[in-house]
Amino acid sequence: MQKAAQAYLSTQVHTTSKGELLIMLYDAAIKFMKQAKIKIDEKDFAAKGILISKAIEVISELTASLNKEKGGEIAENLSKLYIYCNTRLLQANLKMDNEKIDEVIRIIDGIASAYKEIIPTVEAQNAVPLQTHASSSSGSTNVNASFVNDPGYGLPTGQNMPTPNTMRLKKAANAYGTSR
Repeated sequence: MQKAAQAYLSTQVHTTSKGELLIMLYDAAIKFMKQAKIKIDEKDFAAKGILISKAIEVISELTASLNKEKGGEIAENLSKLYIYCNTRLLQANLKMDNEKIDEVIRIIDGIASAYKEIIPTVEAQNAVPLQTHASSSSGSTNVNASFVNDPGYGLPTGQNMPTPNTMRLKKAANAYGTSR
């Protein structure tokens, strides 16, 4: 049974897009953190430590997979945020602090939510090339130049998230090298 599960997981990973893998990593980190909170409440400290370590490993993998060359400032900001998250998880592990875990869950969930909206659109754009100039005919995308120079882009604010556009989507996808 174990071999069948491993074969299924291996097939799933190899047939999944980069964007979907990214979402799977976010979901796994959140799952491990939620389970760790339960283990803290149950006073099962060994299991709590293992689960927090797994969440840290996933977040470290997210950090390592950033494409800093293509992602630029967004990738750098995400890297710093992931380091912060791992630091908070280490503190939570030492102090048995569910509040610190909740803080990291909120951060990771916010990023995951943003990417869940971005990734399908970016992958669709990669499949069908888009025109990106304002004077083209119908079916084209009008790129707002203010998005290109927005230094805060890349980190979810939780309020009034702008509607996706081509430049923003490509910038965010480049942080992980999901754009071609």
